[in-house]
Amino acid sequence: MRFALVALAGLICSGAAHATSNWFTVSGHPDRADVDTVQVDPVSIDRDAGSRTMNIRVNRAQLRRNWDGIPYRSYSAQVRILCGEGRAEYLNIRLHIQPLWVGAYQDAAYADKRPPMVFRDARPNPTERILRAACSGP
Repeated sequence: MRFALVALAGLICSGAAHATSNWFTVSGHPDRADVDTVQVDPVSIDRDAGSRTMNIRVNRAQLRRNWDGIPYRSYSAQVRILCGEGRAEYLNIRLHIQPLWVGAYQDAAYADKRPPMVFRDARPNPTERILRAACSGP
């Protein structure tokens, strides 16, 4: 597992651009709707000395509700990782009522009060691993 995180960190720091996302599975299984899964696109969209902006996608094993009360089973999002603060926040999100990122969806963008990137009740919770991998290196 440690090797995978080091490899993820190297890919995140490479800065190479890709036309399509190459999802790296941090936890779970991307083909199973009944499993909590968290994936990241290891190529940063934007980076500076104190932050990284990247895409993530999440599938939840059970129906959930977000901070606005909207039900969902899966979502894709753009997040900003604030390395100096040790946290990440959602910039925009696409919530799907169905698992595995298919079907009807609802989009939201956050300009001011941005929700924190946390994966409540996910076991194991990959938040800290993602932060460490994204913020390591130059």
